Amino acid sequence: MERSIIYKDNVPYLRPIGTLQIGDTPLWPPLLNDDVLYIATRDRTLYALDKHTHTPLWSYRAQGDILAAPPLVEDVLYIASSDYTVCALEARTGGVLWRYQATGPLPFAPTIAEGAAYLVADRTLYALDAALGDVLWSYNLQERVHVPLTVSNGVLYIAVKHTLYALDAIRRVIIWSYATQDTLRASPAVVDEMVYLGSRDHTLYALNSEAGQKIWSYTTRDALLASPTIAYGIVYVGSNDCTLYALEANFGVLRWQYTTAGPLLAPPTLSDEVLFAGSLDHFCYALDALTGEKLWSYATNGPIDTSPVIADGILYVSSTDTSLYSFTSDRLWTFPTGNAIESSPAIASGMVYVGSTDHNVYALRTETGEVQWRIETGEEVFSSPLAHDVREVVYIGSNDYTLYALAASTGAILWSYLTAGHIISSPRIWNGMVFVGSADHCVYALDIETGEELWQYETTSNITSSPCIVDGVLYIGSLDQQIYALEASRGTLIWSYMTGGGVHSSPTVDQDLLYVGSRDHTLYALDAKTGTKRWEFKTGDIVDSSPTVASGIVYVGSHDHHLYALDAHSGEKRWQYRTGGAVASSPRVLEETVYVGSEDGLLYALNAHSGEKRWCYHTGGAIHASVATDEDLVYIGSSDHTLYALQRILLPTHIHLPG
Repeated sequence: MERSIIYKDNVPYLRPIGTLQIGDTPLWPPLLNDDVLYIATRDRTLYALDKHTHTPLWSYRAQGDILAAPPLVEDVLYIASSDYTVCALEARTGGVLWRYQATGPLPFAPTIAEGAAYLVADRTLYALDAALGDVLWSYNLQERVHVPLTVSNGVLYIAVKHTLYALDAIRRVIIWSYATQDTLRASPAVVDEMVYLGSRDHTLYALNSEAGQKIWSYTTRDALLASPTIAYGIVYVGSNDCTLYALEANFGVLRWQYTTAGPLLAPPTLSDEVLFAGSLDHFCYALDALTGEKLWSYATNGPIDTSPVIADGILYVSSTDTSLYSFTSDRLWTFPTGNAIESSPAIASGMVYVGSTDHNVYALRTETGEVQWRIETGEEVFSSPLAHDVREVVYIGSNDYTLYALAASTGAILWSYLTAGHIISSPRIWNGMVFVGSADHCVYALDIETGEELWQYETTSNITSSPCIVDGVLYIGSLDQQIYALEASRGTLIWSYMTGGGVHSSPTVDQDLLYVGSRDHTLYALDAKTGTKRWEFKTGDIVDSSPTVASGIVYVGSHDHHLYALDAHSGEKRWQYRTGGAVASSPRVLEETVYVGSEDGLLYALNAHSGEKRWCYHTGGAIHASVATDEDLVYIGSSDHTLYALQRILLPTHIHLPG
């Protein structure tokens, strides 16, 4: 599922994720369709690239320079080149569908509308059959045309010198014309029976589309060489006076203006009340479309003379420095709670569930962060929820001593079980039972349907560790310094192992080895069947982080600020990564990336094999919780009271293809 991240609150978080160069030639703005990126160089080649890898799928080389970004209509690309040729290509394969050889220069790419390809060659307007390339009709303009055509409701708008002509495409007669005071160098925009037209006479004109009568005009301080864009009842137009103007579409009253350090030669792009515009000052700007407030900007290495493109949550900017820049955001959405989030989120059926120390359990929509429901418990919630997809139940503990079973869709309490202590431990399910530890020193087994107690086992101190059940054995740590292995069906002790410190870390089992951290600064690997120690690894501080095993490597954090990657069989250190604070968060591994939070407020994404940092994201508080993942998203809570939904994107990449 594609998720849009180009919205007003998120735009300040845009960051570069890649640059693409093809030879040493500037690029026209790209087109994106069905995971294929189509991009033309300003010399002779059109490329179809894989959207994700930029691997070339096919290319087409014209005999002359490509005049503009080719339009893409109904899976057909239309290319105009300086050798007087228009060519229609099948977008999927690059195969030539038809080719038309004009009798004179083509000043711009064809305009495709209503089954026709309209183009101007020398002083003649042609209408070609868009499917076959046959000439349907032609019209003698008597003058050269340098501005791309605009087509709307069967009317062609043609700029010739300082005059705009409206031509009925069916009858091929001029309906009206309007003369400005200087040359026209930009195509008009037609919206809601109004024609908006900029001129080198410094003025933007609003004309009635039916008769060409002037409704209003607005004069800037220099020539208008860019076409206007209309949205939200506002006309946006850039001027050679380096200013972007926002005018009321109906009356021409100035709403706001924003001044850059260079002329603006291309129409701005609008998305969700955000305006993106490139300037010859090398910058791409993002402005609040309603107020003109600057939200973001980025400096390229050359003037920007084309419009930015937004597609599938990515902003593309083509600069004359020969690079195509792509931007996206780490952040999809954030959700503020009333206090720190120490609970790790859980994902199920399009919902994310999380507890907060504001006493509440929240259910949020994964796509938007909207609240589906929330339920208030009697105390802080440190426990992480367990969302059972099939049963549609969420199980979670609270510091009010209670384990809750909540309806996943409504938050209704299906049952609850009262212990004699805080529940920081996170519940687990096995064979019709729910297991959880409590600060009353006990681990409980409850009936999954009713919450009735089936058995309990008492240790000699608080249990904040979460249970792990493998092959009918429940493993759990206690602050009495021991690891316990219990028969999950009856609660009978199988074995216990004494460490040198309290065990807050939750055990994990992989290939008959149990891994768990202790406050004696040590990660232990024990035989899961006997409790015999196989190896141990000393860190520089307590290990409250719960270990994770993936591809023969065990990952664990320590309060000594490090994340460690150890050989799961021998305990030999593969690598370590130093953060700026204690690492109590438990690492998660997905697609060769390990995610872990730190008390320095950062969520780190590291290469699982080398420990090299791929990216990090700064929250406003310490991170003790662990991430949850869903498709291309990572969810993490922070002690800054906020749950973050972040995109799993990598460090910026630079790709340079041969021309």
